[in-house]
Amino acid sequence: MDLVKLSRDAQALLERLADRFPPDQLRMCRESGQGGEWNEMVDIMCAVLAKHEVPVTQDEWHALADLLALYPVPVEGYDYINKRDEILAALTVTDRT
Repeated sequence: MDLVKLSRDAQALLERLADRFPPDQLRMCRESGQGGEWNEMVDIMCAVLAKHEVPVTQDEWHALADLLALYPVPVEGYDYINKRDEILAALTVTDRT
């Protein structure tokens, strides 16, 4: 797995979604990323998107799909990454956020 690409893409997507995330989960994602815990960051991001029904644009959906495709599943301990197809199918895609 290309960790440089993973970290860059995960951080970029999180910043695109930041204004739609609850502050405490946004903080958790950022702290995970700053600590190099990319799997944790991506898993939390997926959990927030699913549980809070955060609307995403088509471009954001594709960015998340590309990010999740970097993972050879299953990834032990990361339920949302492992359910990537379900997460992507459940997202609300909108023309604007």
